[in-house]
Amino acid sequence: MPYALCPILDSTEKGSEHAIFSPIETFIMHGPGQDHDLQLDSDPATTIRMASKDAALPAQGNGSSFDITKDKFNLTTFSGRLQHFFSVTSPLTLFASTSKLVDARKLVDDTEAQFPRDRRRGQYVVSREQAEKYWKAQQLVQSSVHPDTGDVVPLPFRMASFVPTNLLVVAGMLGANTLRSTIFWQWANQSLNVLVNYNNAPATSPLTMTEIGTAYVGATSAALGIAIGMTRGVPHLPVSQGTKLVLGRLVPFFSVATAGVVNLSCMRWKELVEGIPVYYRDEDGERHKIGDSAAAGRRAVGLTAASRILTNIPTLILPPLMLSYLQRKRIVPASGMWAKVADVGLIGTSLLVFLPPALASSPQTSTVRPAALESRFHDVKDKEGRAVEVLEFNKGL
Repeated sequence: MPYALCPILDSTEKGSEHAIFSPIETFIMHGPGQDHDLQLDSDPATTIRMASKDAALPAQGNGSSFDITKDKFNLTTFSGRLQHFFSVTSPLTLFASTSKLVDARKLVDDTEAQFPRDRRRGQYVVSREQAEKYWKAQQLVQSSVHPDTGDVVPLPFRMASFVPTNLLVVAGMLGANTLRSTIFWQWANQSLNVLVNYNNAPATSPLTMTEIGTAYVGATSAALGIAIGMTRGVPHLPVSQGTKLVLGRLVPFFSVATAGVVNLSCMRWKELVEGIPVYYRDEDGERHKIGDSAAAGRRAVGLTAASRILTNIPTLILPPLMLSYLQRKRIVPASGMWAKVADVGLIGTSLLVFLPPALASSPQTSTVRPAALESRFHDVKDKEGRAVEVLEFNKGL
């Protein structure tokens, strides 16, 4: 199915839903120190306030009014990022129709056209009801639209699809009892990984088909090598039969975890070698690019690889141990269909619960001191000639 192309959406911007909340009326910017209320034609009971730069309304609102120019959650803290990723990785967003997504994206443009240019000082205040509608649509847009290109990410390759698509692959891996079936499901998993990485890769480092093919072959070879080696090696280990059973269940996940890091490194090798954009922010909060840094690229890929490993560790350890415990207690049969159903259920729960914490382990927009990058960034100045102390880069997903 062809997907609609959307205008560029910065990863820090927000969206809302046209179908349930009509576009906000154009506001008039007033002078400093004034505080004016504007009535919405669509809802006379709702008041939107353009607060002066000295207003003290908290970013999260005062209980009845909310400044929607700020993030719903505090993304500078782990708990805030955790709530954010639980929201945008929710599989429930996959049920939204294309028309609903288009409507939501339309109101993103209509609404954010009204925001003050300086979001650090200006505010755009709405009622609780309208803020909730806005955030609901924002969740849909952030989970479905590429932040750099503005393209709608095909449904199977969105982060919200991570649990259902990986469950399908995991179920196949658990059912693989021959070398041929093991090879097939490792190939299927790496095909999925490459497509996910390709559709979510930063637009600043586009890959050619040759580079994509290299990543694909490298990751698949790593996965197959580990899977086949462990499958053949585990039965010959001098350990108890119970230990062999647990190790056998770990084979798919060791291969997946290792191949995932290889896949990521291959797909983003340009960032490691050529670098990624780094920025500084001026006093008004505007970002200014100062160049590309390979050191920042290595940090970005390293942080992303760490989050991938953190996603796999709980799935690697907890489900096999829990299943073994349930089988010893005879709650789950030792073999057969129900044993596989229980195994897949435990893995799915683990993926659903531990994906957001892994993604939240570090901020999406990471910061670094100039001294930690190449020498050409050590003495960088802002447009006023002052030394820049902190630089930013996007780590990717």
